Amino acid sequence: MRVLHAGNVANNGYINAKLMRRAGVEADALCDEWHIFSQPEWEDAPLEGTFPEYEPLHAAAAAAGWRRPDWVLSPTGWREDFAGRPLPIERLLLMASAPALAARHRRLHRQFGSLHDVLDRDLGFFDVVRASVWLNRLSRAVRPIGSLFRSYDIVQANGLHPILALLAAPEHPFVAFEHGTLRELPFSDTYFGPLLSLAYRRAGKVIITNPDVIRSAKRLGLDNYVFVPHPVDETKYTPGPSGFREGLAVGEDELLLFSPASHNWEIKGTETMLRAFGELVRRGTPAATLVLTEWGLDLDRSRALIRELGIGERIRWVPPLPKLRLIEAYRGADVVLDQFLIGTFGAIAPEAMACGRPVVMAFDEDVHEWCFPVLPPVVAAREVAEVYEHLVRLGEDPEERHRLGRAGRDWVERHHGWRLVVDRQQKIYEDVLASASS
Repeated sequence: MRVLHAGNVANNGYINAKLMRRAGVEADALCDEWHIFSQPEWEDAPLEGTFPEYEPLHAAAAAAGWRRPDWVLSPTGWREDFAGRPLPIERLLLMASAPALAARHRRLHRQFGSLHDVLDRDLGFFDVVRASVWLNRLSRAVRPIGSLFRSYDIVQANGLHPILALLAAPEHPFVAFEHGTLRELPFSDTYFGPLLSLAYRRAGKVIITNPDVIRSAKRLGLDNYVFVPHPVDETKYTPGPSGFREGLAVGEDELLLFSPASHNWEIKGTETMLRAFGELVRRGTPAATLVLTEWGLDLDRSRALIRELGIGERIRWVPPLPKLRLIEAYRGADVVLDQFLIGTFGAIAPEAMACGRPVVMAFDEDVHEWCFPVLPPVVAAREVAEVYEHLVRLGEDPEERHRLGRAGRDWVERHHGWRLVVDRQQKIYEDVLASASS
């Protein structure tokens, strides 16, 4: 079986392809996104230094002795913002393809059906035009996307990339992989909202990795979804030695807290975490230091709140950490703090648990019961007082921290391990291909 993972938000396409190849599946990854978190180098290269959000990492990785595997398809001359081609030329190309665009819109509009009432909007002609511009530009940077997709037995399309399958190879089997993209994007007032909704409906299967988005799946009327955990390689994310604490000059007698989550207050509940830590600092016991990562839409709001609370001396700032350095940070922390609002997790919690660290986060048990036979041993907390009380308890009880760390590692191995993820995806492919051939 030949599988293409198209799209690479948060490196999910690259990681899935790598793990499948470990299991003997011929899997490739089309990595066409330029945020640093979505470049394979961020996942596996021994990068040092600080990097702007959209800096290409090839040169820094090559200097460190790492290059992309040959199964990674990398666009040439690609700019994610579509710069580089004069606007008049783009307009001429659109005018020349107007009949084909109209035919594509008619085909997709016929399929849109009841989504009109669900989304309270129609699929507009210019929605299809804008998506087609993306498709055409990517085709020029790689190769024609339709023929590329059809050269594989099945395509697993990540993020917005199910739209490309819908446009370029609608008759070819594809699986849509969501990683938070099903939560709000299908209902957004954007060109891709209605197209992504339709692509989810037309997919052979929709892989859900965030348990809470089942609400959105039901809202869209999907009956083709299945849960598979985020791909986390527990042979890479492991307990081990770390120089993280020493590098920060934090004493062994201090509670070292680490939060790699973005400063996005409306998704991550960052304010709750900061206020709980402020209370810990105010009361003075146990002595604690909080390490924060310098990224996110509300970074300035977090800095302002830290000043207001007068806790700046107990905060250490680090830049976004490439994954090999992030593993060292997980290992060096006493407790990892995830998010305190949406009640579920992405990669942070299982990565930290795989490294043997206890995780404190908002966690809604009822959201997860449909997809995990055993719930993860995270420390659930949503309110400031709850977070504070758990930090005090964990700070004063090293044995409890170690117990939670061991339990988390065991849970990842049993219920979130790389082999489980690969096996479930292979079964999905087999079912989709069997259904397509019947």
